[in-house]
Amino acid sequence: MDNEKMLKAMMQAVTNAVVDVNTDEIFDQLYPKIEEKIHQTYGFLPEIHEIRSPEGIHKVVGTTHEKFDEVANIVNLDIPVYLTGKAGTGKNVICQQVAEALGLDFYFTNAVTQEYKLTGFIDANGNYQETQFYKAFTKGGLFFLDEMDASIPETLIILNAAIANRYFDFPTGKVSAHPNFRVIAAGNTVGTGADNNYTGRYCLDRASLDRFAMVNIDYSEKIEMAMAHDNKKLVSFCHCFRNITDKTGIECLFSYRTLDRIAKLEQVISNLSEVMAISLLKGIDEDTLTILRNELSNAPGMSNNKYAKAIINGNAWDF
Repeated sequence: MDNEKMLKAMMQAVTNAVVDVNTDEIFDQLYPKIEEKIHQTYGFLPEIHEIRSPEGIHKVVGTTHEKFDEVANIVNLDIPVYLTGKAGTGKNVICQQVAEALGLDFYFTNAVTQEYKLTGFIDANGNYQETQFYKAFTKGGLFFLDEMDASIPETLIILNAAIANRYFDFPTGKVSAHPNFRVIAAGNTVGTGADNNYTGRYCLDRASLDRFAMVNIDYSEKIEMAMAHDNKKLVSFCHCFRNITDKTGIECLFSYRTLDRIAKLEQVISNLSEVMAISLLKGIDEDTLTILRNELSNAPGMSNNKYAKAIINGNAWDF
């Protein structure tokens, strides 16, 4: 009798295992089709990210970069972050979303070419003029210094002192950092100085960069699809176009904003060549346009792509 019960139990276990395996196999086959149908019907559904901080759990709803969670977790540990990557990869948006996720106020300063833009100054009437850096340092918040590699070297000295000591000597006197003061910096180079694509960049010293965790931010296909309204042909053309400009050294930025602009304008302008001219090929000279046309004509998968054909077949004066 005991053997009989054991046999039944074993048979039931095998049956359950088969059902589980079959369920997994069925789900693996159906899920991509279900996801595709949802995208076709509703577009990309908003993502929900939850970040736990000492102040509680905060949520961010919307399309986020693949590196969002990594950056948010590093900042949450009070480790300064340096985001490096090409222009238009969404570094600014990541910082704003990280601030939202951590429940921090967001403070922003672009390339600093004069020291007082960080430290502030006392005006002729004796009043102290606060800066975004001062507010974040004293009130708490995420301070984002964009284009740090285009800022004067003195900027790094200020940041180094603020990060290392958690106090700083402003024109009004010595101030201790708020416990919730956090720092993210960004640049188009890895601190090695100017190159052909990004002139006017300073070489960042190793000691300064050692204070930052460095995270590379590249273009996100997930964000590209969202900006292109789930238009796979437009995104495919975008990738091909970037490969061509990288290979040939042509300076023509194809950013998320460009994708969004093309997707919107082609709904109201029937001439796609005109859409490409005013959205992407602004300021391109005729010789460069010829190179682009030749490269697009020979690029795999572009012969039937309407965006590539709009450039290849467009009249020179359109651009």
